[in-house]
Amino acid sequence: MMSDGMSTHTSGQVYVLIPSHNRRDILCATLAKVRAQLSPEAARLIVVDAGSTDGTRDAAQARCPSVEIVDGHADMWWTATVNHGLKHIAKTARAGDRVLLMNDDIDLAPEALIRLLEASDQEPDAVIGAVNIVHRSGEEARVYFCGGHYDLRFARHKANIPEGTPWRAPASRFLETDYLYGRLLVIPWRAFEAGCGFDEEAFPQYCADEDFAYGAKRRGFQVLVDSRSVVYVNEATTARFSLSFGRGGWRGVRKALTAFNSCYNWRQSWAFSRRYAQWPVVYMLCRYGIIFINENVRTPASR
Repeated sequence: MMSDGMSTHTSGQVYVLIPSHNRRDILCATLAKVRAQLSPEAARLIVVDAGSTDGTRDAAQARCPSVEIVDGHADMWWTATVNHGLKHIAKTARAGDRVLLMNDDIDLAPEALIRLLEASDQEPDAVIGAVNIVHRSGEEARVYFCGGHYDLRFARHKANIPEGTPWRAPASRFLETDYLYGRLLVIPWRAFEAGCGFDEEAFPQYCADEDFAYGAKRRGFQVLVDSRSVVYVNEATTARFSLSFGRGGWRGVRKALTAFNSCYNWRQSWAFSRRYAQWPVVYMLCRYGIIFINENVRTPASR
């Protein structure tokens, strides 16, 4: 891992934006990892504290004196927290600047940020995300996310590398994709100037990152995964919901369909369907039908 004094060649200002709520110790560990890769001269480090009550502000500033804390409030979900930070950045940002958006709970691979900025140097007009990997103790590292392509008719989306596949970096550095996950991605400021944004009304928690990436692609920006930049998913802090009746019963399925922080939330899925699907009702029926079959028929409940 690079030392505090080392930086990377960049064009324009780099803003590292991290939304956070009541994850003091996890956030502080993440800040240390960011600063180990990017010095204060290389990037401004901005944390949006969404009304934390665990001493996040004081601990973050003590751990990383160069961090800028932007105060939010406790009823902010992920998307509103990100937008709050972007409003702060907009006061000084200009064309040529970049935003490194990342979650507070990821584990960065060595030089992950350096590699992602390097990728952005090579493709300055692209929105680029990192590969998401799950690496459990004693097990082989496996793919969680590596991009893919939508089927906006029948929801038969195709992943570049299927989830659960043992991780082997592909020969090609860049993989084209329709969508990205917000754990770690770099966004050229010009994308915001072109009208791209995170929709906190339609997608308060989940799907805002995918909507942003696909919206940027429709506006002419490249959307890519950089296979040389890797982050590790923290499964302990990742929300877990299931549409398996065998695991959670009717109550669990209902919660998965209605909880704001569920990737299965039907309102957010319907908003995405109405915005992009060729036939929204057909798309919704196919999407949830595929998920129900996978979780109740193909996947044992005891898994």
